[in-house]
Amino acid sequence: MNAPAPSRRFPGNGGTPSTRELLEDTDRLREDVVALAGAVRRAARGWRTILRQQLDRQPYATLAVAAGVGYVLGGGVPTLLIRGLVGVGGRFAVEQAIARLAASPSPDSSPR
Repeated sequence: MNAPAPSRRFPGNGGTPSTRELLEDTDRLREDVVALAGAVRRAARGWRTILRQQLDRQPYATLAVAAGVGYVLGGGVPTLLIRGLVGVGGRFAVEQAIARLAASPSPDSSPR
């Protein structure tokens, strides 16, 4: 990706950009969009490869996961259920973090 353009003065802050500056910004934007599109294509190819390998190894499990994800993304799970699951999961995660902090030795408890 390109480095960010230096700050310029535009109509709202006391100056106007030149045509050349606008063209340079447009070129940089185009290059960034082309780079982003390439990265998206590479990521999609990678995921496609991984999913096909999984489908070959474990076809039923892969289809079950895909159906579950589609169901959730399609709004099949009620909002209250999601909110409850996130709440329980969050409380569990905080409880585990506190337990780990309590079990880890403090710097002051080291022998001298």
